[in-house]
Amino acid sequence: MMLIAVFAAVSVQLERSCDATQIPVTKKQRPNSIHRPVIIQFHGPIDYKLSKYFHSRLAQAKKSKADLVIIEIDSPGGLKTESLAIAEKLRDIDWAYTVAFVPDEAISGGALVAFGCDEIVIAPEAKFGDIGEIYLDPLAQAYRLVPAKEQSFLITSATNLATSKGRPPELAEALIDKNVLVYWKSDATGKKIYQTARVDDKDKPVPPWKLIKETGPERFLTVSGARAKEIGIAETIGSTREDVAKELHFDLTEVQVFRATWTDSVVYYLNTPFVTGVLVLIGLIALYVEFSAPGVGIGGLMAGLCAALFFWSRFLGGTSTWLEVLLFLAGIIFLAVELFVIPGWGFAGIIGIGLLFVSVVMASQDFVVPSTTRQWNQLVTTLLMILCTGLAFVAAAAVLARRLGSLPVFNQMILAPALDGAPVTEIKGEYGKKPVPQEHPLVSIGDWGRAESLLRPAGRAVFNGLSVDVVSDGSYVDAGTQVRVVKIQGNMITVAPIDEEDDELGQTTYPGS
Repeated sequence: MMLIAVFAAVSVQLERSCDATQIPVTKKQRPNSIHRPVIIQFHGPIDYKLSKYFHSRLAQAKKSKADLVIIEIDSPGGLKTESLAIAEKLRDIDWAYTVAFVPDEAISGGALVAFGCDEIVIAPEAKFGDIGEIYLDPLAQAYRLVPAKEQSFLITSATNLATSKGRPPELAEALIDKNVLVYWKSDATGKKIYQTARVDDKDKPVPPWKLIKETGPERFLTVSGARAKEIGIAETIGSTREDVAKELHFDLTEVQVFRATWTDSVVYYLNTPFVTGVLVLIGLIALYVEFSAPGVGIGGLMAGLCAALFFWSRFLGGTSTWLEVLLFLAGIIFLAVELFVIPGWGFAGIIGIGLLFVSVVMASQDFVVPSTTRQWNQLVTTLLMILCTGLAFVAAAAVLARRLGSLPVFNQMILAPALDGAPVTEIKGEYGKKPVPQEHPLVSIGDWGRAESLLRPAGRAVFNGLSVDVVSDGSYVDAGTQVRVVKIQGNMITVAPIDEEDDELGQTTYPGS
């Protein structure tokens, strides 16, 4: 029994030692001089949109080499995962001193975000606290508090945040658990020390321990700004930006202020998986139409617009750099080489598709190799988006291949057939002239002709003195090469270059040459 007791005591001490080493102190000393202060407004409910905005502005602040980042919090809270991710992002900043400024309220997730900063400056009348976790009960159609067992993760995260920034973890626990009582007293040096107890504990601390009256029973710790300073949550009292500037000794006129604009809303929606998938799908279909409709250019312009919107939203969203753009352009170049210079799907085509895939994935996330649950979820979401978009494009391409010449709008991009009785015009050129009925079929399958222009794969060819729009069967065809009609689908004429076997049949020139 003695050995068991000793082993248990050693295990507890080792566990505490491990816990202590796992919570490094990240609180920084207030700088003596500040040269590039930045204020990021953090207003409203904490959702995916606000999270995207925050990470984007924080990236801008780092890029501008800011040495002071002030998060101006006015929030009633919101999503737990997003709030915690923002708080931990602030905790891990090593390139600037971080300050949470609370002029009005920081409730729930807003308080959690503030805990990630090196210093909290709060107005005396501001409201702070109540991080009680809730969920929507679908049966009762009402919000309820999560069970005590499910609070453990958030409690651990919040107490770790508090410890890393030199704040009492006991107070952080009371913000989340409504049945935790917090007591305090001063030690020999005058420093406040804290101790917790459960509401149902029989042996509670006795004087000189004093109860913080805002804690339990059935109460999440919620205090005013003045009280937050008194009990040790906040470090400084300040009601305005001028107060913050005076306290930290910087010129308010030199502060760069980041605030949400309509552009942030556009960027947010463009970064959602569904809209991103639609944007990529439209771009792919536009490229397909560009190659299928000779000499139009509308498809290429539309594909370029989709690519520009995609990378613009990723740049402002903070997930893309010029590297992703260069990879994307390199992929386009490799595909162009495969299509127009080295016909047939081979090495260059595989590399081009791979570069496009990598550029889209990298531009959709702010990491290279996932290391957290959130990053793995983001990577899986991106891959699913690309997979669904690819399947949708294959289906759309199959439909377009069959119906391109008869679909509205698309049929205007291709030369219409002619019928008898229509006005005629003369087409002059190297191969003579001939009246062409504007509504009469121009060619038939098997007709021979000569490529009038470069086919890559779209261009023009001459049949019986008639110049018509054609598209090659995928091969690269030089101007002047003899070709043969191999397919007529709707209004689209597909041709193929004449090979040696055709020459052996005895017909080495096309009729009318």
